[in-house]
Amino acid sequence: MTTVIERLQAAVTDMGQDDLLQAASILLAADGDPDDADYGYKWRVRVVEYGLGRDGRVNWPRGPLQAALPLYDGAKVFALQDQQHQSPGKPFGKSVREIVGWLANPADTGDGIEADFYVLKSARWLRDNLVDSHRRGNPNLFGLSHDVAARSRQVRVGDKVVKEPVEILGVEVDVVYAPTNNGRFLRMMAASGQEESMKYKEKLLAALKAAKPQVYATVDVETVTEDELIGLLAAVEQPEDKGARDAGIEARIHAAMAALGEPVQQQLRDLKIARLDLELDRQLAASKLPEDAQASLRGRFGGTEWDAEQLTAAVREMKEILDKASGSGLPSGAGGARVVLDSVEKIQAGFDKLFRVQTADSVAAIPAFASIRAAYVELTGDTEVRGYYENGQPPARLHAAYTSATFAYALGNTLYRRMMQDYREQSDFGVGRLVGAHIRNARDFRALESVNIGYYGDLPDIDPEDNDYTDLGVVSDEEISYALNQKGGIITITRKMIVNDDMRVVERIISRLPRAARRTLAKRCWNKFIANATYKGDSKAVFHDDHGNLGSAAYSIAAALAAKTAMAQQTEPESGERLMLRPVTVAYPSELYNIVKNVNAFQPQAVSVDNGNSMAGFFQSEGLVECPFMTDANDWMMFADPAEVEILELAFLNGQQEPEMFVADQPGVGQMFVADKIQYKIRHEYECEIMDYRGCYKAVVAPPQG
Repeated sequence: MTTVIERLQAAVTDMGQDDLLQAASILLAADGDPDDADYGYKWRVRVVEYGLGRDGRVNWPRGPLQAALPLYDGAKVFALQDQQHQSPGKPFGKSVREIVGWLANPADTGDGIEADFYVLKSARWLRDNLVDSHRRGNPNLFGLSHDVAARSRQVRVGDKVVKEPVEILGVEVDVVYAPTNNGRFLRMMAASGQEESMKYKEKLLAALKAAKPQVYATVDVETVTEDELIGLLAAVEQPEDKGARDAGIEARIHAAMAALGEPVQQQLRDLKIARLDLELDRQLAASKLPEDAQASLRGRFGGTEWDAEQLTAAVREMKEILDKASGSGLPSGAGGARVVLDSVEKIQAGFDKLFRVQTADSVAAIPAFASIRAAYVELTGDTEVRGYYENGQPPARLHAAYTSATFAYALGNTLYRRMMQDYREQSDFGVGRLVGAHIRNARDFRALESVNIGYYGDLPDIDPEDNDYTDLGVVSDEEISYALNQKGGIITITRKMIVNDDMRVVERIISRLPRAARRTLAKRCWNKFIANATYKGDSKAVFHDDHGNLGSAAYSIAAALAAKTAMAQQTEPESGERLMLRPVTVAYPSELYNIVKNVNAFQPQAVSVDNGNSMAGFFQSEGLVECPFMTDANDWMMFADPAEVEILELAFLNGQQEPEMFVADQPGVGQMFVADKIQYKIRHEYECEIMDYRGCYKAVVAPPQG
């Protein structure tokens, strides 16, 4: 059953958005009566939003979710304890006591899946909290987490390898405070039923009588339908001009609100102010004013009824005050009328475009600086690039001495953005095929611990009528610990480069960094296997005879098949059962390119099954990794899919996967350079460690005797 507000919106055809919101307010009380026993027990919710989840671990494509719509109808909604949310594998399970409601009427909106959420009467605490948070302007205090059983696959989204459902087999939903898939409570809905419908009709009649008494006099109150009443309320006479039309709408609204009584009027005013406060926060954030300026405007407009023109004028006035205070926009130059750039954003955009950094559409009209020297002169006023100011005083048009708008910081911002842009476009040298989704967020430099859990053996026979169930015991574990490593260095931009306007040198410096950072990270990962590092789970080399993953044969059809067989024969810790792992990556030095490619592509005209090529087409093209760090011309390695068995774990400090850049020297007062140079510090903090040897195989091949 659609709500009165929804039907009113469908009926109105000649009212603008603001008029529609005002007219809808007349009937707001009809969409839920606080005194009604069912008030607040039905909500329209967004269960899941299509796309990459906020935790960066799961991608939610539209196709499989749309196909699973029937599973959302009747899906249970739970409110779990923190340990149930946070524990891997959900070992605590779910209880019927934690069911707080169910979903109904699911629909695909194009952006995600919405549904009706019916709250159980036993979960009144949830109903009370939802009503309270929405009334007081915080509708996102609670959210919904998507919990599905599904067949999934791994896909790459941007620079991340994430899981993605292929076929959804079951759906459950949890009420949470930090949803990863943007599940939200959109709005409260009225309960259904004939009694509720009569309440709607009574309120519609009361509103019509107050707003249009002459129309109400012609209505048969016994036979008129709700839709007819909505149509009569929504119908707007066409006055001679917009002013008269607005006045007519306003008069009818005031009359209708008066009929609803003071408590409802106050509730409507509170709702309007709450909505305006949210809109105020959004517009102030979009204004990009300093925090102090935003706080001043928030104190002026917050908690009041304001209109768009008032706020726009106040923001414009605040920007003009700040521009005058910073000295921007002042004419400069001898005998000229040139006006310099008047904001940090425009200056930064000019720098970015000079170095071909991708910029936002909002600065599309801002031109690039003509050269690095022109940017320096434009920003500092130091036309001779002396690197200091007369008497230590900056020229009048310097925006603010030694802030983010100064040359050193503005250039550093652009160089960092260019480095990040190139870093994301660089190949990862095959590291993704070793790490997969096993990337950790380290909070500090203390040791990180990972544990490999053993496996259970076969479940024993049991006759519950005669015996109790057998305790399966405690499985063993292998603990692996490691601490983060720090990488970094200094790059230097000299005064000489700027005097000579040597843009090419600066650009080459910054273009080399992303490759160096990617290569350093990749070498750190690959060298664990190339150097046959120690597997900390048992303190033996990762490739070891005891691990059953060390060979000596030169790469060939037979050698590749032997490696595949050895990997399949790896066994579960404790149970001893075969894991049946399958290699998906072969890593080799450039010298073996020909033989590795040929083995994967060779299809002989076999006269018997014994001389065919069982490894033909075994690896996908992306699984043939020519590793630049393998310098032995004969050795080669194979690896399983990291989605099936952990191979390598990679951790970054605070989740910062890209390298960072900072100004290394704080410019001194009165000078732009320290020792005729500006230095930038590059920092990258991470570490990797081998998680399991079972998904790895290496052949250490003796060089041919000649």
